[in-house]
Amino acid sequence: MTGEAERNAQGQAAAGAQAGRQRGARPIERILAADAFVRTRGNELRRYPSPERDGERLYPLATPSSRPGFSISRSDTVYAIGSCFARNVERALGEAGLRVLSREFDLGEIGASLDDGANFFNKYSIHSVVNELRWALERETFPGADVVYRIGPDRHVDSQLGMARLDYPIETILAFRHRYLDAMAAVAEADVVILTLGYVETWFDRTLGIYLNVAPPMQMVKAQPERFEFRVLSYQDVLEGLEEFHALLTRHRTKPLRLLVTVSPVPLLYTFREMDVLVANAYSKSVQRAALEEFLIGKTGVDYFPSYEFVTLSNPTVAWSRGDYRHVSPDVVNRIMDNVLRSYLAEGGETVTTTLSREALVSSVRMMAKLDSHAEIVDLAAANRDVADTDPDVLLVEAVALRRLERLDESFACLARAAALAPDRPEALERQIMLCRPMRRKPEARALLDAHARRFPDRAEFRERFKGWV
Repeated sequence: MTGEAERNAQGQAAAGAQAGRQRGARPIERILAADAFVRTRGNELRRYPSPERDGERLYPLATPSSRPGFSISRSDTVYAIGSCFARNVERALGEAGLRVLSREFDLGEIGASLDDGANFFNKYSIHSVVNELRWALERETFPGADVVYRIGPDRHVDSQLGMARLDYPIETILAFRHRYLDAMAAVAEADVVILTLGYVETWFDRTLGIYLNVAPPMQMVKAQPERFEFRVLSYQDVLEGLEEFHALLTRHRTKPLRLLVTVSPVPLLYTFREMDVLVANAYSKSVQRAALEEFLIGKTGVDYFPSYEFVTLSNPTVAWSRGDYRHVSPDVVNRIMDNVLRSYLAEGGETVTTTLSREALVSSVRMMAKLDSHAEIVDLAAANRDVADTDPDVLLVEAVALRRLERLDESFACLARAAALAPDRPEALERQIMLCRPMRRKPEARALLDAHARRFPDRAEFRERFKGWV
């Protein structure tokens, strides 16, 4: 490097440092050292888990803890907004019995033509979220037809929504667009809002001066090569977007804001940066996680919940589904949201933190079964006995675990309870019959086979397997 180039580089570095100071850079937290030592002694979760101590908090499923700043009741409505992980959150909360306003929408003719209209609600960057929120709550700011790119006769793309081609007249698309914004506006009425941050690799329309949700159509890029930019958001970009999101919500709500924020664990599919996608994804997630930490400072009714940590710290065998290392297993999502609800859900004024829900228990034992964690399955079922004994799926997994541990009598009893709970399903009864052979219970096998013939006459092929033995 020449002397002049080196001086220029040093000048740029100094200017960057000065700009950081001017932005008001400050520690996230600052207390006296003596107070820090006192505080850490009262924190039971201060030490990172090891195999010898608190290992169950990491293996097989990480269970990071968060401290609720508010409570949620069964009657509260919820609105989830953000990346595709928000759709997982909606599903889990809906199955848990809460009313999820972000799942209640009517998108008319265009919405009915889509395979999954809910995907139009995916917002991959904080700026995408802010755009739609502002247009929904301050409708006069909506740019109208300008945000719908024409790529052919009655053929359009809306890069604020997704890459789906809209083969409709512009009038039909705009009517659909306002239905969509009506659905988005329900966020102002929800009791609880959940925001999931996705990525920081974004696209910018220089003509309209707005960030896009997805890449612009290639036809537009070729036709107007100077119009669009690829941008990677900085820490300050994300933080400013979060602050704008918060200001919009508080400005248009009549109810006190209760906001849960998180970072989606779903990684980038690919990167547009000149680097390994693994490195690009690490930056994308970490810079948003860091910005959220500062965003939380001084905000009443705003909490972080660690879904990102739940997934990325867990065993990959149980964390991911579809065999693609990207989509979070529904079992893991159920467990995450059960953890959130048990932390936040209030009944009769007291926060519920007792046993797992049925959904979470089913999910947990299934995940442990993938890892052959038989003793852990048995322990978990025992700790949640009242719930386990009401669900045949849990009992079936528990019975397999008990058999692998050579606790045959307990496995047999477990299967009997499962068969009683689900008399129209053959699995539990058939597994009881199979257990009779290693347990040398030939008379009991005959009685169970007779019961099997009465209840499942079309499964004679199974019974034939035992004719010689009994």
